[in-house]
Amino acid sequence: METIFSGQECPNRAAATCPAAINTLRTSVISCRLDEGLTFLWGNASFFKAIHCPAQDYHRLYADLRQYYAGYPEDFERIRRVLSEALDGAESQIDLTVRLPIKEGGFFWAQLSGSVFEDRDAGCRLFRGEFTDVDALVAEKEELDRLYRQRQQYFNWMLDTYIGNVYISDMDTYELLYLNENSCKTLGKTSAQVLGRKCYEVIQGRTTPCPFCTNDRLRQDADYDWEFYNPLLQKTFMIKNREISWAGRRARIELSHDGQSPEYKLAKKDQEMKAIVRAIPGGFARVDAQDMRTVLWYGGDFLNLIGYTKEEFEQELHGKCTYVHPDDIERAAKIMADSRETGKKTVVEGRILTRDGTVKILTMTYTYVSAEDSWDGIASFYSAGIDVTRERAEQDRQRRALEDAYQAARVANDAKTNFLSSMSHDIRTPMNAIMGMSVIAQANLGNPEKLTDCLGKISTSSRHLLGLINEVLDMSRIESGKIDLSSELVSLPELMDEVIGICRPLASQKCHHLFISADHVRHEKVVTDQNRLQQVLMNLLSNAVKYTPDGGIISLRIRELPSIVPGRGQYEFIVSDNGIGMTEEFVPHIFEPFTRAEDSRISKIQGTGLGMTITENIVRMMNGTIEVKSRLGEGSQFIFAVSFEVCEEEPSSQELAGLPVLVVDDDPVVCESAAELLKDLGMRGDWVLSGREAVVRIEAAHNRREDYYFVILDWQMPDMDGLDTVRAIREKLGSDVPIIIISAYDYSEIEEEFLKAGADAFIAKPLFKSRMACAFHKFRRDNPVELSSQNEQTPSVLAGKRILLVEDNELNLEIAAELLQMQGILVDTAENGQEALEKFKASGIREYSGILMDIQMPVMDGYQATKAIRALPRVDAREIPIIALTANAFAADLGKAHSSGMNHHIAKPIDMQVLLEALGRLMV
Repeated sequence: METIFSGQECPNRAAATCPAAINTLRTSVISCRLDEGLTFLWGNASFFKAIHCPAQDYHRLYADLRQYYAGYPEDFERIRRVLSEALDGAESQIDLTVRLPIKEGGFFWAQLSGSVFEDRDAGCRLFRGEFTDVDALVAEKEELDRLYRQRQQYFNWMLDTYIGNVYISDMDTYELLYLNENSCKTLGKTSAQVLGRKCYEVIQGRTTPCPFCTNDRLRQDADYDWEFYNPLLQKTFMIKNREISWAGRRARIELSHDGQSPEYKLAKKDQEMKAIVRAIPGGFARVDAQDMRTVLWYGGDFLNLIGYTKEEFEQELHGKCTYVHPDDIERAAKIMADSRETGKKTVVEGRILTRDGTVKILTMTYTYVSAEDSWDGIASFYSAGIDVTRERAEQDRQRRALEDAYQAARVANDAKTNFLSSMSHDIRTPMNAIMGMSVIAQANLGNPEKLTDCLGKISTSSRHLLGLINEVLDMSRIESGKIDLSSELVSLPELMDEVIGICRPLASQKCHHLFISADHVRHEKVVTDQNRLQQVLMNLLSNAVKYTPDGGIISLRIRELPSIVPGRGQYEFIVSDNGIGMTEEFVPHIFEPFTRAEDSRISKIQGTGLGMTITENIVRMMNGTIEVKSRLGEGSQFIFAVSFEVCEEEPSSQELAGLPVLVVDDDPVVCESAAELLKDLGMRGDWVLSGREAVVRIEAAHNRREDYYFVILDWQMPDMDGLDTVRAIREKLGSDVPIIIISAYDYSEIEEEFLKAGADAFIAKPLFKSRMACAFHKFRRDNPVELSSQNEQTPSVLAGKRILLVEDNELNLEIAAELLQMQGILVDTAENGQEALEKFKASGIREYSGILMDIQMPVMDGYQATKAIRALPRVDAREIPIIALTANAFAADLGKAHSSGMNHHIAKPIDMQVLLEALGRLMV
């Protein structure tokens, strides 16, 4: 053990900190160095909370696990032994049950699982483990073991004291395993003389098994009764057999007696009475009727029931029933007195106090026997008690659970009532706008400017209304468990572009300062559900925009953290704002459905109260965590941590290797992250925090003839901004060094001015390795960028194509047909799936270039129509693109569409740009 754990030097433990993603986990996690004492490096917040010891106190008290386990050295040695075995063998995982000491004394049982691994940065072996509370499971196992031992003792006692003969033999080998004292007397031999020999040899004097052996008729759940004359003993025996398990062996128990023995008949009655007494799960006591305190006799499980030994009961309680709870003893005396008066049995519940102070609830019966009817002339009460503590505790738990469920249902009902009231207002607001603007538009058909304004407001209101409906439907899917996550390759730079593109206009309307940054993101392509990930980020950012006053600051930062799991990356998305914040009381309720803080400042902000609930559910389904930090009036921060499968990217090109780059930004985090990414590209990255320092650094490098190959320059910086810095660089060095401008803002308005000043290219924040490499390669290859025609319209490709549009709603049909015809597409229509099938049958080969198919229709729905078309015996039936147009916009519906033979799925209301892109991809 010592040779395995010694000889490794690691950084001091003060330098080790718990990773933020692990610190948010709800399970206890620790990390230790594999040395003699298992030096403690770090633990997460759940670990210190579980042992009731703040982190600073723990580090002050314990340097390693040996000190922490000083009170339980055997547990520490078990941990060391298992870790040693893991290091010696091929398996690096460990799993064992140990005690976890608590600061104020005592412990609880925990399952410790984890692994040992090589820390390449530190150059030593470490152990990282997770503690799971199994205290209740261990206690339950100990109780089951106790009950088993107790039952086994009862069983052995019954066998030993049984008045007849008891034989137990192995059913496979016929080996005699047990016989009681009465059997020894019947056989005239000692147990030592016969145990281990064949049962048929000992009992019947045979040399081979009995031809009439009943082993094949025995069962574990029923007795087999029979009569047998034993020629060896010259007696007839009444026999009762059953199959049992004896010390893990399949065994036969045989109870027998001489049917003609009068002694047995008397003993049998006594035995039956005792068996009845033992079979009742409780204790018995006979109490003197004179003082109603003195216990004259007890039996059954009486001593275990009250928690005393025979000596303790006699010496400490002096044979009195003072084990009855002090508050109930007078009540018990009155009940006994009433039973004496009425002469009837009384059944009541009462409490007793065991020797260790435990309160038990018993169901007790009292029966009075007068002196005349008593065998010893003493009037007394016979009492039987059965422990019902657990049953009553369970009933109380169920009662509280029912009360809690009732309260939860009432709160949920009130919340949903409030939600419906709020939704009624929120839905009516955009609906009123749509209806009102429609009336105004109809009244101003001759005024193009007014008409355009009305149509714009109708479009905005309809998008808002659709967002409200989508949130309600999404929450309904989550609550019913029908939400699905898909796996697809996601580009984080493209995802961030889409999120920023949607949020920037919202932030601009309120004059917010929106900061976006990427911190050490080395793996840009991950496998996850892009739409759900985007939904989480959009919910967090849109909330920040909603609840941040005009002119506020909002930031989104993505970080990639070191991951110990090969092929996976640990990511954090941090959304911060300096908005109105939340109270400490409301923060725990932020993810509850239909919940919004009581604040007059947000009374006019529309919303369902479902956005954060949906966010938390998606995060949980992704096996991630989300943490909230907020202070009223100071803002909020949401930290979303999740693990993704990463795609290993191709190594960087050697043509950029060694090229020096200067990064200029007033944010040191951006500079450090950019320098790390440049290092990954094989380049040399320097950075400065101001424009003036950049000019000095560039000029000094030029004088040393070590010019920077590229300069990456932030647009907005204090003191000397990016534009002034570009001008200063060009004035001193000319146009030799390419200058790339980076910004978190829309740079379209200042692009022309920067280009005139001498800037060469622009990159939007956050900075990703792929974006920088693309810009660098453009200048390295010295190839002029030929702008492709970005304004080429899809309709020019689709013009003249004929499409079959299938839709049962007349208004939807008219709208879709008009929009398609505006793109030069020829449109035929059908009102249901059957009509679409007939029209396709009647058409010429490849007359239709595609079919747009609604799903829910009369006569024949879209799925059925698609299957019927695909089954037609013509070559274009299997080739023609069929696109689903439906309001069923969930992942399961997408699967149904593909299963029926459809090529694509587009949700209503139709986004025309998305539809045209799909048509262009499938039909051209």
